[in-house]
Amino acid sequence: MVSCIDKRSLLSSRSTPNSLCNAGNQIRVGMTLDIEGKYYRVGKSQHVKPGKGVAYVQCDLKEIKSGNKISRRFRAAETVAKAPLERDQDYQFLYRSSNTLVLMHTTSFEQLEVSTAILTDCQLAFLLEGMIFSVQIIEGDVLWAKMPDHVILRVKETTAKNVPDCALSLKRAILENGAKVKVPLFIETGSEIKVATEDGRYLSKL
Repeated sequence: MVSCIDKRSLLSSRSTPNSLCNAGNQIRVGMTLDIEGKYYRVGKSQHVKPGKGVAYVQCDLKEIKSGNKISRRFRAAETVAKAPLERDQDYQFLYRSSNTLVLMHTTSFEQLEVSTAILTDCQLAFLLEGMIFSVQIIEGDVLWAKMPDHVILRVKETTAKNVPDCALSLKRAILENGAKVKVPLFIETGSEIKVATEDGRYLSKL
C-alpha cells in the first residue's frame, strides 16, 4: 500500500509503548495484537481447559499487512502485547483508480492510497464519492479502512408488486449506482432506501 501522507505525521505512534494483556481473560475477537513485530487481528478466540495440563486460549489470527491467517495457542497465564492503536481518523473517499482507493484526510487534506483488497466485492459495489472511511494507521501502515455500515440510495428500477422472489415477499430492484438488491414488495421506483454495505441487505425505507 502506498501512502501520500507525510510519514513524519504518522510515525509518532512509534513512541507509544505496546500495552500488555493477559491471554487467559483479555484476548477478544477484533483485538489487534503485536506478535514479533507483526500486527494480527483476532478473528476467533476459544478458551480451552483440558482434563490434564495447562489451560490455554486457541486463536485464529490474520496478519493485517499480508492477509495471511495463522492459528496460535497462548497459555492462559501468558501476557500478549496489544498494538499501540490510536483513535481512528476520518478520511473521505475521492475516487477509485484500478485496484487502489484514494482517500483524503478530512482536516489535513492529505491523501492516502489503499488497496481495494480491504473491501469485499459487495462493499466495492456501494462505494460512493465523498463517503467517510474510518482509518487506523500505525507506524505508517494502514491497519484498516472501514467504510460506513450502510448507504442511502434511490431505487432506479424495480419489478411489479405481483412478482415476488419465491415466498420471501421480496422482489428485485436496481439502485441508482447500478447495484442489484432485493427489497420488500411495497418499494417502488424512486423510493430511497437504506442498504447494508456488508451484504447488500435491505434495511429500511426513508
